[in-house]
Amino acid sequence: MARSIKGNSALARPYRDLVWLAYLTLPPDSGERRVLLAHRLAARALLRRPGDPEQARLDVLKRVLKRRPYPLIGFGRRLEVVPAVVRSDERAFTTALEELPPAARAAYALTRIEGLDAGEARRLLGAAGVAEPTIALALIDALDDEHGRLEDHRPAADPTLARIYGRGPSKVLITLAAAAGLLAVAGVPHLLGLHDVRAATAAPALPEVSRVSPGTWRTTTTLDLHTWEPRGDLTDDDGLVTRAVRAWQGEVTAQPVSGALPSPPVAPQLLYAGRLDGTTVVLLRDSGRVARYAETGRSRSLEVFPEPRLKADGSTPLKLSGGRYLVPPWVTEVSAATLSRLGAKWRPVALAGGVTGPVPQVTAGPCWRGPVLRLRAPGVAHGMAYTMLDLGRLALANVTHQAPPPAEINRMGPEEIDVSPGGFSAWAHLSCALPFPPVEAEAATAWEFWSGELPESARARWMCARFSNADGTSSVRAVLAVATPGRTVTIPTGSRPNTWDCSRLKRHVVAATWWQAPSGQWYYLVAGSRDVARITVTGPTVKDVLAGRGLIATLGPNGGTHPAGEVTVTAGTTTVLRETAPSLS
Repeated sequence: MARSIKGNSALARPYRDLVWLAYLTLPPDSGERRVLLAHRLAARALLRRPGDPEQARLDVLKRVLKRRPYPLIGFGRRLEVVPAVVRSDERAFTTALEELPPAARAAYALTRIEGLDAGEARRLLGAAGVAEPTIALALIDALDDEHGRLEDHRPAADPTLARIYGRGPSKVLITLAAAAGLLAVAGVPHLLGLHDVRAATAAPALPEVSRVSPGTWRTTTTLDLHTWEPRGDLTDDDGLVTRAVRAWQGEVTAQPVSGALPSPPVAPQLLYAGRLDGTTVVLLRDSGRVARYAETGRSRSLEVFPEPRLKADGSTPLKLSGGRYLVPPWVTEVSAATLSRLGAKWRPVALAGGVTGPVPQVTAGPCWRGPVLRLRAPGVAHGMAYTMLDLGRLALANVTHQAPPPAEINRMGPEEIDVSPGGFSAWAHLSCALPFPPVEAEAATAWEFWSGELPESARARWMCARFSNADGTSSVRAVLAVATPGRTVTIPTGSRPNTWDCSRLKRHVVAATWWQAPSGQWYYLVAGSRDVARITVTGPTVKDVLAGRGLIATLGPNGGTHPAGEVTVTAGTTTVLRETAPSLS
C-alpha cells in the first residue's frame, strides 16, 4: 500500500496537512508519541481513503478529538522521534497555541495551516463532534489579537521535519516504515532502515531547492536575498547542490555564527555554486539564514550565518572564498581600498557573473585593515556609491563616518566614508584601537564628536565607534586618537553594550580619560558632542581647569604612573563613556 501512495504525488499535500492537523490537536504533553501518532493517523487515513482526502481529513479530526487512550507507540523499542525546531523565535506563540483546548488547536490547523475558510472549518468541527465550533474559532481570533496576524506565525516545531531512530524489527516499526513513502512524497524527512537489526539513522528527504529567475529584482521594491538569482559556473551541477543540502541536513557539522540556528533547511534557495581558486563553494539561503558550504579536496565545511537584513541604501555582498565576493545582482561596479590614515586609494575590481576578482585581505600588526568595497548600482534608487567593510565573515558591514564640528550633521545619518572628510583615516585609527568584532556586524559607524588641540601642542580626534550586529545587539566604544610630534596613540575611553548611543536616536555623548603628555604631565580630558551644554569634573587628583573648544583639560600629577583616585564627571542625562582602568596603545 505504501508503494501505491508513493506513486501518487497528488497525496503529498493532503498528507502534510493531515500530519499538521493531527500533531497540533493531539495532547502537547504526549512527548515523542505525538509526532509518531500524527504520521500514523495521517498515513492510515489516506491509505483507507486514497481517492477522498476530504473524508480522510474528517477521519483524522474525529480520531484526534476523541478522549480515549492512544496506543503506546515507541515504548520498549528505544525509539526516538524529534521534530525539527525551525523557528526559534516563535516559542512564545507556540506556547500560547498549545495552551488552547484541542478543538481550538484543530481550528488553527484547518484555517491557518490548511487555509480553509471559517465556514468550512466550522462545518468540519461540528461533523467531528465539537459542540461549539464557533467558540473554537473565536479562540483563534483572540490569538490573532494577542500575537498579530496568525498567517505570519507558525509553530516552532515542524512535525513534517523529524529524525527517527530505532532498533529491532517490530510491527509498529514496519508500519512506520510504510509511512516513509508518504513522507518522501511530502518532501520531508522519511523513515529509513528501521527494520535493520543494527542501529540506523533516518536520512532526511531532500527538500526542493528553489532558483529565482534572472531579473526578478526588477519586479519588486524589496531588494533582499529573495530576489537574487543563482550565479556561478556550477549552478546546474545537481550533485554538488545536493551535497550542500545534505551537508546542511547533518552530514557535516555546521558552524553557527552570531546565533544562527544550524537546524536543517526547510525550503533552501540557491544563491551561488561555483569553483574559485581550488575551492568549490555553494551558498544556500533558508528561513533567515545563509549557509556557506565549501569543498577543498576531500575536506568539507559548512558555516551558517544570519541572513543580512534589508538595507534601504544598498545590500551587502556575500563573501565566497579567497577574497572573492558575490555582489547583489543590481551592482555593476566595484572598487576596493585598504583602511589607511593617508586616505582612500580606490582600485577597480573585476566583476564577472556577479563575482568579484580576488581582493587582497590586508592586515598590519594588531590592526585590521578591511578591505573596504565601494559598490555602485545605477539601476537602483539614486545609484550613489556605498561602502562596505569586510570584518571577516559572510556579510560586510556598511561603514560610515560623521565628521566633527563644524561639519553639519546629516539628518539622514552619517555619510559613506568615501565622501565624508576624514572618514578613512578615522577608521584606520579605530582598526588599531578596537578588538576585532566578535559577531557578524551589519553596520559600523564612526561618530567623531570632537577634534582639536590638546595641551602641549598635541592634536586629537575623539570618536565613538558603533557596531550594529546581525543578532540585534550593538556596542559602542569611545576612542581618543592623539597625535604628537613623531607619534600617534589611540586610547580606548569607554564602552557600552546594547544602547542607542552614537546613533540617530541618541547623538549626544561625553567621554573622559587620563592622558599623559610627552613631557610626563598628566591631564584629565573630557569632551562632549556639540549639543552638550554643561559638564562638571571633580576629584582629588584634578586641579586647574584648562578649557578649550568643547574640551575640559584638568591638570593632574606630573610624572609617575596612572593617577589614583576617583574622578567624577557629570553631564546631566548625557552618557559619559570612560574606562575604569587605563588602556594605552
